[in-house]
Amino acid sequence: MEYLIILMIMFVAACLQGISGFGSGLIAVPLLVLWLPLSTLTPLLSVVNLAMALYLGWLLRHAIAWRQWPWLLGCGVLGSLAGQYLLAAINLQLLQQIMAGGVILVALLFWFNLRWQSNGAAWQQILAGTIGGFSNGALTLGGPPVVLFLTSYGLARVSFRATLTLFFLLLALTNVIGFSWQQRYQLEQWPILFCLLAGAVSGSWLGHRISSRLSESLFRKLSLVIVMIAGVVAFWGAF
Repeated sequence: MEYLIILMIMFVAACLQGISGFGSGLIAVPLLVLWLPLSTLTPLLSVVNLAMALYLGWLLRHAIAWRQWPWLLGCGVLGSLAGQYLLAAINLQLLQQIMAGGVILVALLFWFNLRWQSNGAAWQQILAGTIGGFSNGALTLGGPPVVLFLTSYGLARVSFRATLTLFFLLLALTNVIGFSWQQRYQLEQWPILFCLLAGAVSGSWLGHRISSRLSESLFRKLSLVIVMIAGVVAFWGAF
């Protein structure tokens, strides 16, 4: 019964990821931590995130333009490594409050069409990638900064999801390599990992099918709502 619950939670979380390109952690982490210790859950979810990104990346392969975003992707990886390294040396509570507050504010401005138009310049990619990667490594809040950057650039829905998927693929691969180096994966975790992967792949498939039926306007509103929820959850969790 426990395995079925874990599978269903991951299915719903992955469905959200398949629709919007991000946001699975909003559902997966708060619910799965009720059954699994965070020290076990975090490395396993890194494998699951890698599998989801590979699967969605294959489905969206025609829209992936990695040459367009070299600074975003490279700085995302470096930022994530820096966030993991500085995890024990910085005031996470204050940083989380500042990051969450900024995310909520910018998302609200975008909601009311008060936004700047990004041209995807190198310095903008460096800024968004570094902030997104660092907040992923230190706070597991890497999605919103990159989502807001890509929203300001005005990417179409499919390209938006493809770019996010590529970004999270690289971050997940970085995390899995790091956890493997730390020997955080054990044989007794395989049944749980299998349930998580089954829920992730099936949920991603359904979410991808649903996303193709959404209008561009509805998709952008859904993305901003998820970003605001992520900001609120992160801000609340800092207290």
